[in-house]
Amino acid sequence: MRPITGRAELELFCQLPYVLNSELADDLESGRRRPEWMWLALRGDRLAARLAWWRRRQDGPPVLLDVLDLDEATDEKGRVGIAAALLRTAMAKVLPVAARPPAYTRFVPPDWRDDAVARRAIEARMTALELTAARLFVERLRLEWLAGTLLAAHDVPRIVASTDLGNVPMARAFERTGYLTFGHQIDMTWT
Repeated sequence: MRPITGRAELELFCQLPYVLNSELADDLESGRRRPEWMWLALRGDRLAARLAWWRRRQDGPPVLLDVLDLDEATDEKGRVGIAAALLRTAMAKVLPVAARPPAYTRFVPPDWRDDAVARRAIEARMTALELTAARLFVERLRLEWLAGTLLAAHDVPRIVASTDLGNVPMARAFERTGYLTFGHQIDMTWT
């Protein structure tokens, strides 16, 4: 278990799929990510798990853990254990002693509970995080409004919004104005 050595290892780091993979090179270039904040767990030459922290600007500490992926080819108990060990090891090296870790955020499909494969993957990540004392904070609906619905006169191609999964009145209000749910977001925190 170790951090990447630099941009040269981005291809290795991106062997596990996630929507943010296409942003990692730019994040490194702009200073929003640092190689020492992007960790790998390898089994031989195979990537078993990975994680990465992010920050808003070029200086300062990480403010968000937004990448945590596990190799689905590993049995569930094994991959959860590897991910939890990677989290513990990386947090010990990257974060100040006794500091509360930055929150974890993950974009997930809107139907993740109905898709057995997605559900196993997401629950495995959440279990690994829980083994390091993280707890679910909130699940959010990710909503988008596209041109051609009620606000089309404003000449805006896309608007993105979110609301807590349990906030049914707000979700219905978004729906009435033409917003569609395109994903969910899982947020977990350490206390």
